[in-house]
This record gives sequence, C-alpha cells and structure tokens, in this order.
Amino acid sequence: MRLWDEARDEKRETPLDAFGRVDLDGFVELVKSTVAAEYRWESPFNDVHHLQWPATAYMHYEDPVAVEFRETAWRKAFLPRLFHNWGHKITHEPPLPSLEVMRHTVEAHKTVRDLAATARLAARLTRTPGIPEVKLWSRLEEELDAYTVYIENAREVPLEFQLLKLEEVEAQSIDEMLTANRRLGKLAVQHIPIVARRLQMV
Repeated sequence: MRLWDEARDEKRETPLDAFGRVDLDGFVELVKSTVAAEYRWESPFNDVHHLQWPATAYMHYEDPVAVEFRETAWRKAFLPRLFHNWGHKITHEPPLPSLEVMRHTVEAHKTVRDLAATARLAARLTRTPGIPEVKLWSRLEEELDAYTVYIENAREVPLEFQLLKLEEVEAQSIDEMLTANRRLGKLAVQHIPIVARRLQMV
C-alpha cells in the first residue's frame, strides 16, 4: 500500500549528505517511508540508479569532472526497477554539488582505485608460476614504488573526503603492501552498492 499520493502530496526533497551529494541510505529510507512497511519491491530486474541526476545537468556542466563524478561507482546503486521508478516519482531532482566537492570526490575514489589496483597486481605476481625470482622481486619493487606515489597522492585529498585511513594501508615494504591489499579489497570501491537485499529485510 502506498502512503504517498501524487494528487495530494508534494514531492519530497532528495536527502543530501554534508557535502551536498545524494545520501543513498537517506534516499532508501525516504522511499521506503512512502509505502506500508510490508510492501514488497519485487521487480523483474534490478538496474543502475545514478544518485546524481538528471544526467543532462552533469553532461552540460562547465567542467567535465561533473560527468566523472556522476559515474563514480559509489554515486550509483543497483535498485529494483520498481523502487527506482518510484524514487524518481516522489522526489525532487537533487541540486548539483559544488565543483570543489565533485573534484574531491573523484580524487578520493581515484586514489583508492590506484592503490587497490597496484596492491592487487603485486599479490597476483606472487601467485604467478614460472617467474624467475630476480624478475619477480624487481617487478614487486616497481609496484611498491608506484604504491608509494599513490599514497602521497591520497594525502593531497582533504581528510573529510578520504575513503580510508591511510595509516592502515601505508607500506614501507612489499610484505606491508601485500597486507594492505586485503584491506583495500574489502572496500570494493569499484563495485556499485546493491540495495535490493536491504529492501527485503523485515
């Protein structure tokens, strides 16, 4: 049963975080509050919901970083199609965050992606059969050098935008980089959040 009526009720403001970005958890709770608690969101499929919409506002923005910001994995969510459509129906278009916020958000995600990719490659090298030991250690040293550069890049991102605690993934040695790989993998920064499971919880 729907508790929001288009003929009677005004659209709701899309929930935002402290930086003016759409708040996924707030959005999910808002949409759920407009139907009865027992409402089931079964849909024939899930699809990608861009938290930052409409697309045209970002495509025509003065700086191309706006599109990159909108396409960042954590600026999207996999939603049941019914939930996706209903969310758009009941909410106002969110305002664009400031250019500074978009840039810092993109930078934060890029630094984590670079760190994760480098540490993951290093871990894969250690599991690759047939590499002569001298060549293996040479390649691992190269990856450690790159990893160190990415850590320094991450320090340039304002603290409030950083996605991880750098002290937990800093590496002064190859072994420390391989340990950091496990922590970085848990962030799943490349993966779009899946909301469908949350909706079915009673």
